[in-house]
Amino acid sequence: MEVHPMFAPGERIVLTAADGRTLTFTIDRPFAPFTKSVVLLAHCPELAPDSEAVVIKIYDPRFLDDRISPVVSQPSRPWTLSAEKAAAALPQDAFDEAQLWEDEPEDSDVAGRAARAALWEEHYRRLSFGCFEAETGAYDHLQALQGGAVPRLLFAGAWQPPDERGIKPPAVVLEYIADAVSLRDVEGDVLRLQPDVCTALVRAVDSFAAHGVFHGDLHQENVLFTLRARPVRAVIIDFGCAGVRAEGEDEESWQFNVTFANDSKRVRRLLEEKGVVLPEDVTSSA
Repeated sequence: MEVHPMFAPGERIVLTAADGRTLTFTIDRPFAPFTKSVVLLAHCPELAPDSEAVVIKIYDPRFLDDRISPVVSQPSRPWTLSAEKAAAALPQDAFDEAQLWEDEPEDSDVAGRAARAALWEEHYRRLSFGCFEAETGAYDHLQALQGGAVPRLLFAGAWQPPDERGIKPPAVVLEYIADAVSLRDVEGDVLRLQPDVCTALVRAVDSFAAHGVFHGDLHQENVLFTLRARPVRAVIIDFGCAGVRAEGEDEESWQFNVTFANDSKRVRRLLEEKGVVLPEDVTSSA
């Protein structure tokens, strides 16, 4: 999916918080391709007076990569304003996910095809808004780790699109991790020279469950190291697939979810793939 011109360098992004506060950002560059959110590097003098760059994530179903079908048996479903407006007008109890997988209405069934398009649009909205809720929920629970093993959450609100829309997509603004390299691209020899950084990474991930969070999508591109040449900090990003412990959730249920997510074993395996094997006694310091 090509980057829309509204996200080109120099364009403006307006975000509004729940309390009515509005911030205007200037885009430095997009992080393409977009997957579950629109990700932009930008700056905002009101938020960072020193013109420090920040990362904006906009959870807009219009640009969701799930719309592009990887198989010929299922059609891709490009965004349309009419479908978005129809979805926004649906009663709360009108969405039945099972209907998405029924046979496609005939081309001659205009009303049926419009109704199906609205259901798909609601499906994509729920996916995108769910990622926002997961991300903000995780950051709320991981406040003690912000600025260290996870980025700082600087702002949460809604994007004000420049064109007509049926919804206002939610968005967050995060600390930008400068001079960073992903675990995918970092050299194993560099990491083996920084055992304390790798140990801190593992201990942070091990502590997630105690904070009521599991990441759920740990892979090499979701782990960053900075500084690039000689890492002093490891940072876990992208909590859009995270799980947050529900209020009143019992310990057995929570531990089942944590075990299923497998964050602790996964982060160790990712490091081992780079030749970094930590002592078995590295455990959570939380």
